Amino acid sequence: MNTVSESGESPAGTGGDTPTTNWIARHRIAAFFLFAYAIAWGLEGVILLLGLEPSWTWWFIGGFLGPLAPAISAVVVLRASGESVRGWLRDVLRWRVHPAWYVVAIAVPFLIAYASGVVGWLLGDPIDWTAFAFDPVSIGIGIVLGTLIGGGQEELGWRGFAQPELQARYGAFGAAVIVGVFWGLWHLPQFVLPGGIRADWPAVLILSYFTGIVAFSVLLAWVFNGSGGSALLAMLMHGADNSTTGRVPLDLDVVLIGDTVNWSLLSGTYVSHALLTWLVVLLVIGVSGAGLYARRVRRRGRTARGSPEGVTGED
Repeated sequence: MNTVSESGESPAGTGGDTPTTNWIARHRIAAFFLFAYAIAWGLEGVILLLGLEPSWTWWFIGGFLGPLAPAISAVVVLRASGESVRGWLRDVLRWRVHPAWYVVAIAVPFLIAYASGVVGWLLGDPIDWTAFAFDPVSIGIGIVLGTLIGGGQEELGWRGFAQPELQARYGAFGAAVIVGVFWGLWHLPQFVLPGGIRADWPAVLILSYFTGIVAFSVLLAWVFNGSGGSALLAMLMHGADNSTTGRVPLDLDVVLIGDTVNWSLLSGTYVSHALLTWLVVLLVIGVSGAGLYARRVRRRGRTARGSPEGVTGED
């Protein structure tokens, strides 16, 4: 029988006695993605089953609880593996990092967004720069909300758990790409379910989205590793990226047809956003190498499979 510490958690690596917990402990990353998908997609199914229209209830289920799925999944895997959840949270929510990483986490998403807006404008997208207004208050509020309750909470799972778990085996860049692919596909209900927020996107925007999200996953891994394994900084970068939505001033008289957005008119902006994100990735790799500063992430012990968690020491 497994012993339990005073904190109520089993010793690391024991994983509990049931077949389910043992399976989770042996297949940590597979279990993590399985639960992250099941929880989030299940909540999307609830919205569809109840026929909910956009409302506070709709947002709470799909916009707040759904993005918590990766974090919940990480907690389930850690508990099944007998690891301290409190210790993990203490590691990944570190905020005492070099101030430069705070600047990077906020500035990079905005620079990419505005640069893609300029490119889209040059390519003929209906963007009206005369209507542009820089509002630091609304930007600040948007970043805070995006970080804590508007999608940034996903990073506790994606970067706080999956990235270090995978980069011990595949390296930082390879792990970031893998996480990016699963992260992108995790959003699939938004594209295929009736009423999904991206269900009416044309193919070129969908392709740009999935291409860009993999690139952005690399940038998030770079900030996570560079800050010494702070998922909080990844949350901030994710929140900053989400808060760029609507910051590029569109010519609404052209873009809107009644209450419907003609997304096909924004192809230049979306395609350039994905390409510019990959350009930044290339610049980052040129500076940090494919290791993405993974050596800065402190090892947290050993997994139930016996392989080291954390990093490979590459740089």
